[in-house]
Amino acid sequence: MDEKSPKNVNQDQKKKDLIKAIEIDQNLTDDEIREKFPALYKELTDKKMNIRIDEVKSDSQISSFQEGNTDQDPFSNYDPNIYDFLARARTDEEGQEIIDFLANQGQISPETAKDLTKKLKKSGIRSFGPMRPSNYYYRKSEEIKRQKLIQKRYPSQFIDETQD
Repeated sequence: MDEKSPKNVNQDQKKKDLIKAIEIDQNLTDDEIREKFPALYKELTDKKMNIRIDEVKSDSQISSFQEGNTDQDPFSNYDPNIYDFLARARTDEEGQEIIDFLANQGQISPETAKDLTKKLKKSGIRSFGPMRPSNYYYRKSEEIKRQKLIQKRYPSQFIDETQD
């Protein structure tokens, strides 16, 4: 029973042959990459690479998580601001309701409410940022934890800019 059937041996050999076939020499020239991997070459040389930035974290938010455990939720002590709430709104009307509610609760000043309402009427709800879908903070938290784990495993890949 421990012996492999001829079918399994054949599949194992096919896997080994496939692995050998896709081994990549690290000293390939541009022409060799273009010839062997045309789709990859196009992707690498295409100038349409974009990086989307959804938000910018303050240094204190980043450093408080850097010292901690990667299992820790980076949003555990996060206090959402008016822009976080407005980013969850789907329509201008929902945005106005949020502004009115926070003003009535005393969480924003009447002047701030007036300025936000003016911006909302002039530019619309998406002027406060892209729509944050359901589970936004959970997904963002998992992304941050994953990035932190990668930084722990491969510290030489990341440069500490604070030491300049």
